[in-house]
Amino acid sequence: MAMFDSIRCNYPLPLPLEVVDKLPDIYEKEFQTKDFENLLDYYILTEDGEILFHKKKYEWRDDDSSFLKGYMEVIEEEIIPHPFHGLVNFYCYETVYSDTSRLSGYDISIDYMAKFNNGRLDSIEVLEYKIEDATERLVELDKFFKKQQLIRNFWYNKYIFNTTAWNWFKKKILILPINKTIKVLTKFESLIWKYL
Repeated sequence: MAMFDSIRCNYPLPLPLEVVDKLPDIYEKEFQTKDFENLLDYYILTEDGEILFHKKKYEWRDDDSSFLKGYMEVIEEEIIPHPFHGLVNFYCYETVYSDTSRLSGYDISIDYMAKFNNGRLDSIEVLEYKIEDATERLVELDKFFKKQQLIRNFWYNKYIFNTTAWNWFKKKILILPINKTIKVLTKFESLIWKYL
């Protein structure tokens, strides 16, 4: 899955009446776009049509307990005008449930195209919207998760294969020697090809 940027819209968006009836407050949603830098940045479209950029400055922090032995910490952030000039396609996808069982509802997607001139909105229009019945998908998804839960609850999975001891045995006794053997054989093969 490719990276994207997020846009929060405070600007009054054109909405088809069918979408208004089914979609909860669209201004609570974050839209995605691939028309900026695609670095998981955050943009804001203000009520008066100005595009703002949520700029963050990061610094590396060493931490032996983390996966990469450190992490990037935000040390400074500010919201600045973004002088973008061109077209931006942004979109959102939402599943709206009809009841508390979460087994029926609608999949709603809406795409917008906005034209900006030096960071100011010139025009915005709905490119496409879809409202599809999601009941069949939600029922199938529920069946899948229930089946997976049943499999996890079988005695041999619950007491053998989903335990810390089995995971240690699998990694250290089964997988590690196989990986080391593959590395040795790969080096041996490269030596053979080198001298043949």
